[in-house]
Amino acid sequence: LVDGASPTFPKNWVVYDVNKLFAYLATPAAYNQLPNPDAFKAQLDANGGGFKATPDPHTYSRIRERINSAYLSSSWEGDMWGLPWSLNAGVRYTKTNTVSAAYSVPILGIAVNPNDPTNAIPTYGSLSPISQSGEYAKWLPSANFKLNLRDDLVFRFAVYKTMTRPDLSYLSSAVSYNFRPQNQTIDTGNAALQPYIAKNADAGLEWYFADTSYLALDGFYKRVYNFSTLITTNTELLGFPFQLTQPVNLNAATIKGAELTFNYHFTHLPSPFDGLGIATNYTYVTSSASISPNKIATNGTFAVPGIGNSANAAVYYQKGPVQLRLAYNWRAKYLTSIAGNQSQPTSVKSYGQLDLSASYDINPHV
Repeated sequence: LVDGASPTFPKNWVVYDVNKLFAYLATPAAYNQLPNPDAFKAQLDANGGGFKATPDPHTYSRIRERINSAYLSSSWEGDMWGLPWSLNAGVRYTKTNTVSAAYSVPILGIAVNPNDPTNAIPTYGSLSPISQSGEYAKWLPSANFKLNLRDDLVFRFAVYKTMTRPDLSYLSSAVSYNFRPQNQTIDTGNAALQPYIAKNADAGLEWYFADTSYLALDGFYKRVYNFSTLITTNTELLGFPFQLTQPVNLNAATIKGAELTFNYHFTHLPSPFDGLGIATNYTYVTSSASISPNKIATNGTFAVPGIGNSANAAVYYQKGPVQLRLAYNWRAKYLTSIAGNQSQPTSVKSYGQLDLSASYDINPHV
């Protein structure tokens, strides 16, 4: 990006060794140049003759979650039209209380630096502890049904409600500022974030055409509420414009798609090739999310951050003490933020990676 924007931009930068710098500052050649070298020398002696790290409360942040849960489950089985079936169902109740603690300094004033108009000088108040809190309680029912259509053909259907707690980094109450009049920013968390709540329905067929080989097709539908993502919005602090970045809960999201899986073990090949096998799958997924205009300047429908198509393919050998695996994993382009820098969407382009692993069992212990 630097070359594209300015081909003559410097590529080499002068850097210094931090440890050598501190070592020099602790020498008489350095501190004798100070107005009161004896006082500085006394402080060095009190620290063991050098510098030592001191915790910075500005970077402190702690999130405490208290979780209470209870569940009830049961199972049934029987025959339907002469076909064996099984069902398990249950419900979980969970309650979470969150307290996010940090230290902060209030901004009492902001002034443009007269010697550098591209920067600003903030006036801070006293460092003091701050905290935010949040809580939620959820009922999470689920039911899973299996029907054996044949000895080698299984139908599965499930309906369930799930909860995913917010990332801990999103819950931090710490606040950071950047003072550049053209690009002043505030970054903070949100302890009141609600968890993702998803109402799910899955259905699939599994064909076991050999003892260790099968073909499966599954479809899924998810209605997700309180999906969270980072957004950047315009705000104002003491008359100066800032861009505020913080996590918020989206209104709702829909995720649906299908997954095809094919695993085959070449057990019919003569030894030693009967240890060969392949494992593949492909997931197609579509998503959409809506967000209200009071949370972002542009209202509409968006893809869900982090959701995209994916595929995996592996060739493996597993027999006796030898295990080999060559795998390729691919992920399609996906959205990371609905409103990132300058309130614009941010995406990650498609990528793939190739992995090779091998192992040998010398004995049952090594």
